[in-house]
Amino acid sequence: MSAYPTMDQYNDAVQHPQTAFGDAVLKKAKIATNGMGLPIALGGGFALTYTAMAQDRKFAIRCFHKEAKGLEARYGHVDKGLRTAGGSYFVGFEYQPTGILVNGRRYPIVKMDWVEGDTLGSFLEDNYADKGRIERLRLQFIDVERFLRSKRLAHGDLQNGNVLVKSGLKLIDYDGIYVPTMATGQGAELGHKHFQHPKRSAADFGPDMDRFSFIVIDLSLRAIAHDPKLFSKYSNGENIILTANDFIDPGNSAAFADLEAVPALARDTTNLASICAAPVKGIPTLEDFLAARNIPAAAIMIRTPAEARAGKKEAAYVGAYEVVDATSFALLAKQVGNRIELVGKVTKVHAAKTKYSKPYCFVFFDNARQSVKLNIWSDGLAKLPDAPSQAWVGMWLSVQGLVDPAYTGRYGTSLSITITSNSQIRKITETEARHRLRSPSSSGSKVTDNRHILEGLGTLSRPGSSRSPGRTSTVPRPTRSPIPPQSRNQAVLNTIRQSTGSSSQPTTLRPHRPARQPKAEIPWGWIIFGAVALYAIIRALG
Repeated sequence: MSAYPTMDQYNDAVQHPQTAFGDAVLKKAKIATNGMGLPIALGGGFALTYTAMAQDRKFAIRCFHKEAKGLEARYGHVDKGLRTAGGSYFVGFEYQPTGILVNGRRYPIVKMDWVEGDTLGSFLEDNYADKGRIERLRLQFIDVERFLRSKRLAHGDLQNGNVLVKSGLKLIDYDGIYVPTMATGQGAELGHKHFQHPKRSAADFGPDMDRFSFIVIDLSLRAIAHDPKLFSKYSNGENIILTANDFIDPGNSAAFADLEAVPALARDTTNLASICAAPVKGIPTLEDFLAARNIPAAAIMIRTPAEARAGKKEAAYVGAYEVVDATSFALLAKQVGNRIELVGKVTKVHAAKTKYSKPYCFVFFDNARQSVKLNIWSDGLAKLPDAPSQAWVGMWLSVQGLVDPAYTGRYGTSLSITITSNSQIRKITETEARHRLRSPSSSGSKVTDNRHILEGLGTLSRPGSSRSPGRTSTVPRPTRSPIPPQSRNQAVLNTIRQSTGSSSQPTTLRPHRPARQPKAEIPWGWIIFGAVALYAIIRALG
């Protein structure tokens, strides 16, 4: 099959369900839209997910926008394997190989039953201080682990966004799942970095690939139940307490040091450190881990919290997604349809109401006519503990989410991330912003002129720790003025033109109103001066 459609092509198609879908129910569906009337797409793995209402039922429609080898055969195995396994942890779904029509061609979709509930990330944001709920959640994960192991199933990507929490747990996103009829060692994805062993590869695809994730989740939940402040201190929206950086170097990890300092967690924290340093094949089951059986013999010395903070050299930031500078329209334009981490300083906050009297808020990272912003519609505002205000101007944010297609409106042409969860936004310091932007996973590190963008962040002292600051971190003012928006934006436009060979604007779902180009300034002062001088010369020559 040729390449899948782009996000804006899918967005255009799903606005006409009668012609787009082959499924009789979906033909009558109403797709959820944002305040501008455009479809809301959620991203993850290989697919975009749309929400649809049809016949008084709610569905999730997954449309594939990235190639996945053997997709149809994979979902055939998954469908049969989950039906055979039974249980209550999976959501009903139907793989439709010709489910959607886009630009005259048919592509596969997965039609899934919609299950109400909070994602694991959102649940923890709201309940991390409730010891009883956290302990019940931990026991539920133990039950899920025991069930999957008994059926020789593995989800492959257990993380904050793929677990729904209500009365029980539901696992969603089956792109990387393993069922017994599949061949081992042929994985299509490697899972979320903050929940996976640092040495995991496609060759580890099989029934045991969830072992590390379950151990990390269990230890993290026990830590939160003991001291909720650990969640406030280390959560970044995409993890619970530990991150990929911690797994790479547990001996020098401040988070590992804090966990080991808790007597009830010390033994298991040390054992997890040993597991991180050992081969993937050496990971024990959760049951063995809790009994301290079959732990790899890899001695890791974890420093005390004070030693870890005092002696830690700055490690390169390892994020869950590619890091993109919010001042770079050109770099973000290449990420449309992808989930990324956006890092930038807020320059403007605009709050208003739609024509339907629903509140919304735009948070801008640039005041130019080509800008990057956050879209926070009424549903998203309801999820945030504090709505954005003018006090946000000057703050540095880390935002994780799907990049929407470019849109041209009253504020010019913008690229944006839509906020649907309170776990997507984190306030960070300017120092931490620079740390993340110069990481190996940063888009900026791959272009030769990124040093100019980094210079715009200000003159900063070298960080003493790679820890992510808490959500209430103070934000120091920059000590150097940022690059003027006009000159920075012109450089971005030049980059777009050079990379695309065109000066046209990015496509959107609506007819484009090209961004207003600045008029050439006429140097009236010099003209008047010259005229006066010429007149004086003529008079002198008499």
